[in-house]
Amino acid sequence: MKPPEFATMKNVNYLPNVLSVMEAEDKGAFASIWVDDEGYIAEGPIVNVAFITQDKELILPFFDKILRGCTALRLLQLAPKLVKQGRLKSVKMANVTVQEAKRAAEMMFVGSTFPPLPIIMWDEQPIGDGKVGELTMALSDLLWEDMVAGVGMRRIPVPYEKLTS
Repeated sequence: MKPPEFATMKNVNYLPNVLSVMEAEDKGAFASIWVDDEGYIAEGPIVNVAFITQDKELILPFFDKILRGCTALRLLQLAPKLVKQGRLKSVKMANVTVQEAKRAAEMMFVGSTFPPLPIIMWDEQPIGDGKVGELTMALSDLLWEDMVAGVGMRRIPVPYEKLTS
């Protein structure tokens, strides 16, 4: 895991991310999940990690030792819609141990380069029922809808015609 002073700010030091992906791939996995020095889930390589508990709580690790991912932040803003619909019980940030994470009903990587990516197996142990979860897909739908239709003030028009002439 990266030291907090590097993990909490955007920088160009991607070597730890690349090395962790290489190690995961050597072991037949897609990517790794970092655990902090206290035994709590931190993040994955260039992604945040999110969990849906058996009680239907969406939990993301605190941002005190990891990057405050823009997609994770937006997910925290959008997810209360699923609480209002009764599909989620709550949305919160908390410390999550490896054991708690492996007992999650659903788990996902949340990053800017792809939609929420379901994690259905960890260390050859299924997460939940070992299938892509309904709430993971609902959260993905919320993010896609927001990107397509989004709030106007969250978009910044770029005057390309002025930049190319």
